[in-house]
Amino acid sequence: YDKYACWCEETLARKASEISDAKGQIEALQTGIIKLGGEVASHGAEIKQLKKDIAANVESQRAATAIRDKEYAAYEEEKIESEQCVGALEAAIKVLAGAGAKKLETLQEAQLLGVAAGMKTVLARSSVASKVSGQDLDLVRRFVDHPD
Repeated sequence: YDKYACWCEETLARKASEISDAKGQIEALQTGIIKLGGEVASHGAEIKQLKKDIAANVESQRAATAIRDKEYAAYEEEKIESEQCVGALEAAIKVLAGAGAKKLETLQEAQLLGVAAGMKTVLARSSVASKVSGQDLDLVRRFVDHPD
């Protein structure tokens, strides 16, 4: 009986110690669960904010792309217009260079009238006035009005 009583006491002490250790572990695990739950909520809020930031960035990129596309279209339009103006001016210079004789031949006269008509179209554009001095513009207008 003494052996059994000794075994019971030892087992009872060991089990009490294990129960006490397990209660400590339970408390530690519950604290860890609460802490990790808070971290999950915190990271969820961060994810939500990052998604909003990404959406704002994408929208900003769309707006910037639209502005660049508009500016590119305006540039292309102005470039084509400028090239046409330069072409018309080159043709005018060519015709005017041969206009020094007293009487123009029929072909030269036709070219001169064609250039004058082309210059009228060029002068009608608003961008021409901003790129040519007033004195030069008046000179060209006088030529267009009276090409002979």
